[in-house]
Amino acid sequence: MQLSAFHFSDAIEILILSVVIYAILRFIRNTRGSRLLQGLITFVIFSGLVLGALEFVLPGGLSVITFILSLVAPGLAVIVVILFQEEIRVGISRFNQGERLFRRFRTGVITINSVAMISTSCKRMSLQRTGALIAIERQHSLKPFSEHGVKLELPVSSMMLETIFFPSAPMHDGAVLIRGTQIIAAKCVLPMTTATDVQSNYGTRHRAAMGLSEKSDAVVIIVSEETGEIGIAIEGVMHKPLAHNDVEGMLNKLLSAPATAQSDDVQDEQRGQA
Repeated sequence: MQLSAFHFSDAIEILILSVVIYAILRFIRNTRGSRLLQGLITFVIFSGLVLGALEFVLPGGLSVITFILSLVAPGLAVIVVILFQEEIRVGISRFNQGERLFRRFRTGVITINSVAMISTSCKRMSLQRTGALIAIERQHSLKPFSEHGVKLELPVSSMMLETIFFPSAPMHDGAVLIRGTQIIAAKCVLPMTTATDVQSNYGTRHRAAMGLSEKSDAVVIIVSEETGEIGIAIEGVMHKPLAHNDVEGMLNKLLSAPATAQSDDVQDEQRGQA
């Protein structure tokens, strides 16, 4: 059999397929779909090897099974959609928000002052064992998650965050959403993680933080009221526990906060923390 010549269009097709497969695998990692995909691939490979071996060994082949598979194969697309419906829904939602396409048009830019205030409030709440859940918007809009919360338009400050999460405060239960230098909502309900390998000791806050980080590119901060540990969820992965001295640096790195001079009130709050 003579092989056809390799054309430039073939290279383009291989490149496109490689990018698409990589994007799909990267997207569903650390989710329920990752294990489903592994099981599906294993089943397809094993079935293909078994059927290929039987086709080679048996004199008459497997004409009946082959005919049945030819009828069933079109329905596999529906099965894949059912199995990965959650991942497909999230993917379409991210595409609708313009993931990676319009990063230059940011809805709000957080400053180093705001990061310092958030860090300071988290350290204080950690020492006081006050539970907190703070989501900081990046490229993906968090507006859909604020619809059922309490809308706010307040400047970020340590005092405001600590007041919101004070145990007897009316808005302490739920998440605070931050866009740039503004607290845009409080008492927000976040989606729970779909990952299957979550640690059993993770409570509602940790699962909600991971869930939002799976469905957006937000940086989500958690302060545990049981242990006082501070954690940060990003892209479906929980980083905890974080030392108090590492929180601000990690936030600046993740958020790429502009390096402006700290205001006097931030310095005063940090001196008070020390």
